Amino acid sequence: MSDRVVALTMPQLGLTMKEGTVAAWHAAPGVALRAGDPVFDVETEKVTSECAAPCPGVLRRQVVPVGTTLAVGELVGVIAPPDADDAQIDRFVADFKPELRV
Repeated sequence: MSDRVVALTMPQLGLTMKEGTVAAWHAAPGVALRAGDPVFDVETEKVTSECAAPCPGVLRRQVVPVGTTLAVGELVGVIAPPDADDAQIDRFVADFKPELRV
């Protein structure tokens, strides 16, 4: 069932980008999303960019509030089916490890 839980991570918007700031949330927890729906904005030194849902599902968790700066790859939010239980989402968030970038 955990393969149905999808991480929303801080994207790398440019080759030299190391971190970004969550500038806005466009979806609240519990909102059903379609692939491509806007979910949050990322602000960098050079640009503010809208980040879209990579798949359909429900925004189950906003892991960080607006104004939080994260390294590329860190967890921003979680999309999952409506039938995924809260304990499963909690485990996913607690066990999440960003991909190591070299």
